[in-house]
Amino acid sequence: MNPKTLSYAIFGVGTALIILFYGPLDIAASQWAYARRDTWLKPLCATVSELGVITWWLVGALLLWFYLRYRSGNRYWADRVRFFFAAVAASGLAVIPLKLLFGKARPWMLYDENRYGFEWFAAPNAYGLHGFPSGHTTTAFAVATALSLIAPRFAPAFFVGALMVGLSRIGVLFHYPSDVVAGAMLGTITTLLLYNFDKITFKRH
Repeated sequence: MNPKTLSYAIFGVGTALIILFYGPLDIAASQWAYARRDTWLKPLCATVSELGVITWWLVGALLLWFYLRYRSGNRYWADRVRFFFAAVAASGLAVIPLKLLFGKARPWMLYDENRYGFEWFAAPNAYGLHGFPSGHTTTAFAVATALSLIAPRFAPAFFVGALMVGLSRIGVLFHYPSDVVAGAMLGTITTLLLYNFDKITFKRH
């Protein structure tokens, strides 16, 4: 399927899921995680969440690109690592204004202040209102999509890993399911659109 067409399809399905989850299902999932906040679930989810930290991916990709491009002279893989870096960076930049625009309260605010939903135009320092979309999930799905384009054989494993990161964000009470779906959609679509723009990287050799 053409990347643009696939992006439209993902946007449609993702939007439908966000509408489905928003409200009672969001809250029910959060309550399930909240009831288990003092069990093994939360530290496990916190560990898995580390896979969604954008810094590790960007620094690692930059170092690998430098080695491949200037030390080993492997242009083939250097171009693919460059694409990976650009996809993760672009999705990370895209999520910031969306968090500020939507201003969605994070799950802990439901229990501390009885606040849920979109409050719109959040201040940059209002961290509790930066719930939508999930940044960690955005990064995880950008990573999974980029790696799947580079190594399609392992795509199922990449996306299972990304899904685990998304679920972990619910488990640590940082996000609702609708936030996770939005992050998955953003990370995937951003990477697909970049691939559509930069397909020369995958045809040069």
